[in-house]
Amino acid sequence: MSVGVLMNYGYKHTCKVCSVISKALTIAFMATVAFAETSGRARAAKELYRQGYIKEAKALMLERDDV
Repeated sequence: MSVGVLMNYGYKHTCKVCSVISKALTIAFMATVAFAETSGRARAAKELYRQGYIKEAKALMLERDDV
């Protein structure tokens, strides 16, 4: 087996592993961002409700822009 064939095989195997890890990390990052955005919206809505802006808090939680 030549060095070129061995390196080509090793690269393809490593590339598969890297793509799986990359995909998993991307999914984890997107889930973290979604969680942070949801919790931020909830905190903002809580403060709006506390201050008496009930309509705005409801629109924020329902993700509507027509306040």
